[in-house]
Amino acid sequence: KKRSDEELIRALVADCVLAAEKRDLGTIADAMAEDFHGPAGSSKHEVKQVLLGHLLRNQSGLVVFNPSLDVTVTGPNASFNGVFVFARGKDVNWQEPGDGVTRYDIEGTLEKRDGDWTFTTAEWKR
Repeated sequence: KKRSDEELIRALVADCVLAAEKRDLGTIADAMAEDFHGPAGSSKHEVKQVLLGHLLRNQSGLVVFNPSLDVTVTGPNASFNGVFVFARGKDVNWQEPGDGVTRYDIEGTLEKRDGDWTFTTAEWKR
């Protein structure tokens, strides 16, 4: 069965969540367009450096939860917004506030290029 564009985008986000847990920056970077723009117009390279710092900051366990994700597809363009919770530490209880839990509200856009969805922009706030 062929998956809808919304399903493909949700799968792409899920792949990036799993990659973050595995500290696999390559998968996340591959999902971003070369002309990607992040907060304050930052380039793909600059965003990769920020992500690298976050992913390597704590070497004990990392779990990423994505309790909500809204996706809107309009032809070859799409947008998303979601909540992402990063929990770090050996014995993480993501339901309890603490030093090892950070929530990000992330929104962005995607384009379908050469048959694949790619992230073109993203903004986030804590």
